[in-house]
Amino acid sequence: MQPASAGANGAHEDKQGAPVTVSKEIVRLRLYLLCLAGDMAGLFVAFLLANLFVLGALWGEPGKPHGLVMFAMIAPLYAILGIQGGAYGIHVLENVRRGVFRALLALAQAALLMLLIVYLGKIAEQLSRLTFVTGLVLGAVAVALVRIAVSRLSERLLGEVPHLTAVIMDGVAIDTGPHMLVIPAEAANLRPERHDAEMAARLAAVVGLAERVIVACPLERMDDWSIALKSLSARGEIVVPELLRFAPARIDAFAGQPTIVVAGGPLQFRDRIIKRLFDFAVAAVATILLFPVLLAAALAVKLTSPGPILFRQPRIGKDARPFNIYKFRSMRAEASDRKADKLTTRDDDRVTPIGRFLRKTSIDELPQLFNVLKGDMSIVGPRPHAAAAKAGDSLYWEVDARYWERHCIKPGMTGLAQVRGHRGSTDHHQDLIDRLQSDLEYVSDWSIWRDLRIIVATLGVLVHHKAY
Repeated sequence: MQPASAGANGAHEDKQGAPVTVSKEIVRLRLYLLCLAGDMAGLFVAFLLANLFVLGALWGEPGKPHGLVMFAMIAPLYAILGIQGGAYGIHVLENVRRGVFRALLALAQAALLMLLIVYLGKIAEQLSRLTFVTGLVLGAVAVALVRIAVSRLSERLLGEVPHLTAVIMDGVAIDTGPHMLVIPAEAANLRPERHDAEMAARLAAVVGLAERVIVACPLERMDDWSIALKSLSARGEIVVPELLRFAPARIDAFAGQPTIVVAGGPLQFRDRIIKRLFDFAVAAVATILLFPVLLAAALAVKLTSPGPILFRQPRIGKDARPFNIYKFRSMRAEASDRKADKLTTRDDDRVTPIGRFLRKTSIDELPQLFNVLKGDMSIVGPRPHAAAAKAGDSLYWEVDARYWERHCIKPGMTGLAQVRGHRGSTDHHQDLIDRLQSDLEYVSDWSIWRDLRIIVATLGVLVHHKAY
């Protein structure tokens, strides 16, 4: 965190001690050119090394298209897609991981376009496939290293990089993350009620080159700050704690009047189609690959205790509609709790020996793949609960009024709460609240890429100390 007086206007001193201001546009241009030049150099070297590793010669074989030809085809495609997709820009310095991801995504898209061009041009036979794959892998490493290097050397190479976010605290204190310019309004002599040129100039000088200015102030000063922030070229925002009771919420407009979108689901029609196709494809492939495990578990349940192989239990699904969830039966048939009046506890005497193993390894959950294929569930989403489930001595929706917000999408086999370790019995209200916070975060910020990350993270928590 940097105080307002140190570099707030993005200036440094020349050899004579006079302040030299580096504009935001200049910093952006330098960053674009630096990353672009680094990417082009990295891709060039990557395909030269691919020549050397595969063909045994740095410049390739005479008369045969080699790495240089591939570089000439993929480099312009990558540059265009990278600029369009946000692989370049000042935000790369704030979130290196996001910058690397966008660069790799642009490179993958460029590779696919190149393959399409090669196929339509009927020149595939003239290209070395191994050279192309090797160059692409080395190129991916190169563009990632470029962003890491630029982020570490940014101040030396670009001049002082401005803060992207400035937070003005005017009588209200809020928690802020790192890499933010925090400005106490009183110390900086910022008086938004003075709608004059001097106040506008002082505000611009204090926030410097920030692209996002956030003000935390009392309700009665919001109108003044709203007027003051409009003089900036940066995006101005005012913290409104009163809106927390509507969260997660978005701002929209109707007939020229602002509205708060408090419901309506996080997924547009297109998103629902994408998620359903993704769910069906993953569930179908997983069912085929895991069929030996499903068969072995079914036989183990059948041979070790009397009763049905599958346990069916009503759970609350999308739009709060009930559905029957499938699990391998892990309890004695006569002790199975269909209504979930009593959650399973550690060393629960209702659980069979084979059931304890199935629950500990999460194999008992695998029949839910059939729920996904039917359309009752998703691969990723908030875990479905039974209507009678309790946290402590209270029903879930009695603990937190936001509970029903998690039912605007299909429940999932795994979810953000599960990979964060919020699973097992809910002995206390906080156990449910911890899960709910993650569920609402997932609901309000869904993306297919997040689903993929959660699936990968789930592999690391299949065996869990809270699974019993």
